[in-house]
Amino acid sequence: MRPTWVTVDLEAVAYNVAVFRDLVAPAEVCAVVKADGYGHGALPVAQAALGAGATWLAVALVEEAAALRGGGLDVPILLLSEPRQEEMAEVMMLGGVRPTVYTEAGIRAFAAVADPGAPVHLKVDTGMHRVGVRPAEALTTARLVQDLGLGLEGVFTHCSVADVPDDPFTDRQVRRFDLALDDLASAGIRPAIVHMANTAATVSRPDTRRNLVRVGIGVYGVEPSTEVRPHCAPLRLRQAMAIRSQVTHLQTVDAGEGVGYGHQWVSGTETRLATVPMGYADGLPRRWGLVGEALIGGRRRPLRGVVSMDALMVEVDDTVALGDEVILLGAQGDEMIGAAEVGEAIGLIPWEVLCSLSARPPRRYL
Repeated sequence: MRPTWVTVDLEAVAYNVAVFRDLVAPAEVCAVVKADGYGHGALPVAQAALGAGATWLAVALVEEAAALRGGGLDVPILLLSEPRQEEMAEVMMLGGVRPTVYTEAGIRAFAAVADPGAPVHLKVDTGMHRVGVRPAEALTTARLVQDLGLGLEGVFTHCSVADVPDDPFTDRQVRRFDLALDDLASAGIRPAIVHMANTAATVSRPDTRRNLVRVGIGVYGVEPSTEVRPHCAPLRLRQAMAIRSQVTHLQTVDAGEGVGYGHQWVSGTETRLATVPMGYADGLPRRWGLVGEALIGGRRRPLRGVVSMDALMVEVDDTVALGDEVILLGAQGDEMIGAAEVGEAIGLIPWEVLCSLSARPPRRYL
């Protein structure tokens, strides 16, 4: 078997969730495990998060909710977008899965198959402009939910620029959301659950926490942005994922030799190279090979040449041997390569670094 795999530290997941649980109490924590738990494995991550004090889970797709139910989890699961009308019956059959709603057609479709009082969450679009009702339409939509016999359990919105804490647009979103909530309250509608904060807002904007926070990338121990780093640092979050491989080939190339497809890196002097059996078929961006580093023997080593489909090359010295461990993401000795660092180097956000990882490298859980 190829010596390439991904380790997921579930103790780190549990630690991170416990940190957020304590930070936001008495508000509750909803662990976001969509996209197969950001590439970590949705079911084991969800189990670890719930064991550490999360009380809700959130996913993007009905099939993601079904997989969690199939894994034996019976906690409330929030679908972050409105399901298609033909999916509403399945949502109801799963039991305890809360659909997000924001269209009349979607609300009527769920009401047609739901038990009386079945809970839903209303999404208010305060400026992300992805999905949701306008703040001025929240009351009319909430009344429709109630008139059709459904239970308006929750109302929420999503912060679009919270990863830049000083951006004043978050203030505007807070005001818009509060006005919508005031409209509901004036009509005697007070949902039991109100939520707004993602990871970045949770750590940097306490006013957005309300009585539930949706923590996504923070569950996995990754900071959302460099701007939020000062707010994350005191929490001492632990990155759960590590990408591991081994040196499978060593060679020395002369000065002036190109390395990899397109010879986008050329050796300036005689250079020793290690080949590592992992590539873009595993989800590594080709550009990683031009700007990234790997850990071998507890030291940072520069990648050389673009990443190939199944391999990448690292510049090494004579201390490196065949079979040595290679870390592309994670810790080795006193060194650490974080997802945020990799994203900054490649020009990606850390979510892309994690979620782009394919299923080909097996996950091993610690």
